[in-house]
Amino acid sequence: MVGRVLLLLGLLPGTTLGTNGVEPIDTSLQARLRGGADVAVGDSALSQINNPASLSLHDVPRLDFSGQFCFPTSRWEGPWGTAESQVGFVPLGNAAVSWPVHDELTLGLALHSKAGLASRYEMRHLLIPWMTREVGADAKVVGLSLNLGYELTDELAVGAGVRAEAATSEFSLVLGPADVEFGRGYAYGGGFQLGLLYHATDDLTFGLGYRSPSWFGDLQGGRTRASLFGVLPVDLGGGRIESLRLAQKITAGAAWDVTERVKLAGEVRWLNYHGSSFNSLTVETDALGLRVPLPLGYKDQWVLAAGTDIRLTNRWILGLGYNYGSDPVERASLLPMGSTLCQHHLTGGLRYERSKWWVGAGYVLGFEASMSGGGYSRIPLGLDYGLSRVEQVQHSLLIGFGFSW
Repeated sequence: MVGRVLLLLGLLPGTTLGTNGVEPIDTSLQARLRGGADVAVGDSALSQINNPASLSLHDVPRLDFSGQFCFPTSRWEGPWGTAESQVGFVPLGNAAVSWPVHDELTLGLALHSKAGLASRYEMRHLLIPWMTREVGADAKVVGLSLNLGYELTDELAVGAGVRAEAATSEFSLVLGPADVEFGRGYAYGGGFQLGLLYHATDDLTFGLGYRSPSWFGDLQGGRTRASLFGVLPVDLGGGRIESLRLAQKITAGAAWDVTERVKLAGEVRWLNYHGSSFNSLTVETDALGLRVPLPLGYKDQWVLAAGTDIRLTNRWILGLGYNYGSDPVERASLLPMGSTLCQHHLTGGLRYERSKWWVGAGYVLGFEASMSGGGYSRIPLGLDYGLSRVEQVQHSLLIGFGFSW
């Protein structure tokens, strides 16, 4: 029950829009306006999610919130026509607090929408052409992390933290002549994170963040059903995804105060999707111990983020950025489950700051991306998917606010 409440509180994403892989490009509004660059900046309590050492920068208690509203446009072209995804509006949100204990030690607590993957199409398939079948998926993950940042010297700070995570998923697929439904299941797990922050000079800062894999038990709790040629569905009992595991991440970056009014920031990330369940997972059912492999085909991803903060006045700050993520999905694993990802993003927006509070808004444009199956599918009996193509464009509105005291 606690995990389900967290999933609701997290305002989880229902799609991969505005993301790298299956994760948002960043957590705070400030970072999103800079294209996601944050590991060496740390100007929000939410920065602790990527680099817990950034907590050392906060000398007063503060609370920060960020929200993102995605408006996806996804189009699937299959052997028997086209379909538009019916996932039209997706909210996600994050909240965090930082609390200095003394001059060297600061504690932090953060709740964030960590990951999401979803789509919903009504389409016809090669071996069931006489009926329209709804296919797609909905996967969500929310994390609650407890962190600390410690200032070792005036130049060097370290950080560490632990997190608990709740995941949920359901999906419906057609595999050749069979259609399969996996009812909503849940899994609970967690991991840890580490960070470093080094002030090389008064104007130049380097940051390093590490996030461990997230280790879960089985994702289970829903029922599974299957039928042949769309008739006579059979209840297969409870279903489970064995030993769910999410990607680890390493991030390195730098921030340079060029002048009192201009800051430049950039970072590089590596996400190990190849070692996660998004590369390959197994679905098991109670009936006859049936085991079905699903090679989702996610490979390791590299992300580049770069941006700037420009102080237009003492109160108004303009943020601009660019984010690039290599395509982590193999063509041979194309599925109508949100597997198309925009690689190029432009970000921008304004925030207004006072001594005790701030508020801001912005916009993310994910340029059109497309993928085709290439005539072959690794999905068992995935005849349709090897002959299909999907296109996607991303639009997102950003908001954020915070307080200190």
